Amino acid sequence: MADQMHGPSFWDGTDAKPSTRAAYGISYQDRVWALEDLEVLHHVDRPLLICKLGQKGDPVQLEAEALIKEVYFQNLACLNLMGKAQPVKDYTALINAMPERERSNQRAWTDVIKKLAPGHVLTATLLEFESKMTTQNARITAMHQYNPIYRFMCNEKGVMVHANKMAWEAYSAGTDGAPTLMDVFARGEYPGGFQELHAAYHEAVSAIFEKGVACHRHQRCYTSKKTGKRKCTTLEMWPIADPLDNKLAVMVSEYNMTQQKELELQLAAQHCSLQRQNAELETLNADIQTEKEQLLQQNTHLTERLEAVAKSPTPGQGINADTPLDLMLNMLQRMIMGETVGMAQILDLRHILTESTTDLRQPIGLERQLLESSHSTDDEVGLSMLQLLKGKSVKQPSRPDSPGANSDEKRRPGLRRLSSRSSFEEQATVAQYDLAAVITPAIERLLQDATKQWQFDILGFAEATPGHTLSLMGFYILKSQGVVSEFKLDEAKLCMYLRRIEQGYDDSIPYHNCTHVASVLQMTHMLMVHGGVMKSRGADRLSLLASYVAALVHDFEHSGVNNDFLIKTSHDLAITYNLQSPLENHHLAASTRVFLQKQYQFLGAVSQEDRMALRTIAIDQVLGTDMKKHFSVLSRFQALFKRTTSTGTSTSCSAGEGHSSLADLKSEDRSTLHQMVLKCADIGHLAADTATHKRWSLKLEEEFFRQGDMEKALGLSVSPLMDRTHKGGITRSQIGFFSIVGIPMYKAMVSAFEDARPLLDGVMANYKCWEAAAASGKDPRT
Repeated sequence: MADQMHGPSFWDGTDAKPSTRAAYGISYQDRVWALEDLEVLHHVDRPLLICKLGQKGDPVQLEAEALIKEVYFQNLACLNLMGKAQPVKDYTALINAMPERERSNQRAWTDVIKKLAPGHVLTATLLEFESKMTTQNARITAMHQYNPIYRFMCNEKGVMVHANKMAWEAYSAGTDGAPTLMDVFARGEYPGGFQELHAAYHEAVSAIFEKGVACHRHQRCYTSKKTGKRKCTTLEMWPIADPLDNKLAVMVSEYNMTQQKELELQLAAQHCSLQRQNAELETLNADIQTEKEQLLQQNTHLTERLEAVAKSPTPGQGINADTPLDLMLNMLQRMIMGETVGMAQILDLRHILTESTTDLRQPIGLERQLLESSHSTDDEVGLSMLQLLKGKSVKQPSRPDSPGANSDEKRRPGLRRLSSRSSFEEQATVAQYDLAAVITPAIERLLQDATKQWQFDILGFAEATPGHTLSLMGFYILKSQGVVSEFKLDEAKLCMYLRRIEQGYDDSIPYHNCTHVASVLQMTHMLMVHGGVMKSRGADRLSLLASYVAALVHDFEHSGVNNDFLIKTSHDLAITYNLQSPLENHHLAASTRVFLQKQYQFLGAVSQEDRMALRTIAIDQVLGTDMKKHFSVLSRFQALFKRTTSTGTSTSCSAGEGHSSLADLKSEDRSTLHQMVLKCADIGHLAADTATHKRWSLKLEEEFFRQGDMEKALGLSVSPLMDRTHKGGITRSQIGFFSIVGIPMYKAMVSAFEDARPLLDGVMANYKCWEAAAASGKDPRT
């Protein structure tokens, strides 16, 4: 185009006449353009500006203030560069910013234009301006064309009127004409198909051309044809005026969001992972806090126990209760752990084991220790403990007026008549009785407390239920624990049986009466159900029923005297049972004869095999209550749990977990556990509140005094601490009994079953009371 015109100048069409040409000195060989003819310059790529020069100054000097007087025309390239036609002063300022040297370079061009009419200019006048702007435009164009971000402009019909190189190549491929905005939208994948595509497109068009939003965004995803990978892009659309016709158009930029989406997914995955880790840490922290609380609780218990050991002559101080079996097991354990055992210790143990009088399960030298113990305030206390635990009595001179001991019933004043045959034959059959009808709401509340309180007020309950204390306690516990329904027990016969057993206890006896038995039954329930025995699977449901029955009959037809009295008076029971636990054997035999009567056989639906198992458990438990067997039972129990501990199996049941070591106990070991439960329950008043405990102690002391009275009447030497004429009875021996019997036994129980700790706490509290009374010199019975 430039070659066809060597300087097309502006010429107003109204003046394009020959006369006018002559007036301006324009020859016919010069091409003069009419204003409308200059539209062809829009096809020139270079920015062109047609303007009128001023009359002042030398155009060769290109003085800005005289150079441009009026702007007539700009081609599209110039409009794209400038945006729109600018005021003359702006063009002037642009030229003024050019260096002087660059202005001087235009002199060759000014020579060319001299032949043109004054006041008109060829494009040469703006070559310096064009050069300046072409350099900037070239860089801008390059940045625009090779920008990887797709940028394009569409008119109001959606036709793409301009695009950078990357966008044009991407969207024009495969199309006959110019791409459209719909083509851009259609590139995405829409779950809703064509309908969703059109909705998205019309939403964008409406936002730009109708609502005039500042910016509209549309996200879309598609599968790349080159890589086959999933990609996501965001279209950002802005309203813009088309600089050519000043009509509303839309400028679009397309951003690749694939990496951003992948990053978002990664961040989301990391967030989920962190949340999961946080939850695990919170759970771990909760477990740590729980374990911390358990350790603090154990530490508190240990501190209390250490304080008790440090501040008082607590159990075993002055009395070594280790049996030969304990010594042997401890020595073996030390050797297993790699410790060196001295030869002197081995020889001492050998000497003990080879002694003909050695009982492996009795404390070594117990008789000597009891008599020499610092716990005893006098010899009588030591003799009492010796008689209780070993059945030995020191011969004392008979009273001068004593007729001597013999088996004549006339010589046993006050002794209830007992024989190897139960007294049930002499009593009328118990009538059918409905115990449930006797349970009033007030009594039921007391019974509910009995099933969950370690220090239940059994004496208060007895006052509220005269004549029914034991039978009501037994009926409610068996019913509430589900054994009646589980074993399909005959309720009517059960009520009759309970009433008949209750009649077998003499309420005139101060201690061994039905209230004591109800207390033992309640404590047996607490140990089995709340003390951890059932929870540890150390006992099953049949064992639970057997333990309840054993507690009910363990003192049946007790005469108010002990085994030693029966033996030294050659009582029929002592003869029948060959001096071996005559009372305990009688309790079992007499109660069994009751059960064998048809009207009392409440185990109707229980199999013969289970009946035999139940009877075996009950027999073992009741025979184990003979205090002569105390150290044997305690030693076997301690050895049992030392053995399970040495194998690495935890024996603490405080956490409520079942332990396979207890579930798999051998029958003889399970029998030992059952015996220990009833033994702890039998002297459970040691753990009662202090007031109740002292009341029980005074009741037992009165019972012993009555035996002493009978011994006096028979001309026998009075058993230790049973002479009411002396100051105090068994209350004088409480510190020794707690230290030698009570506390070691309850400690062993709690070491195996932590849930039973309330028992030991109660025992220690009462022990301190007896100790404080002894230290103050006050009567301990007050």
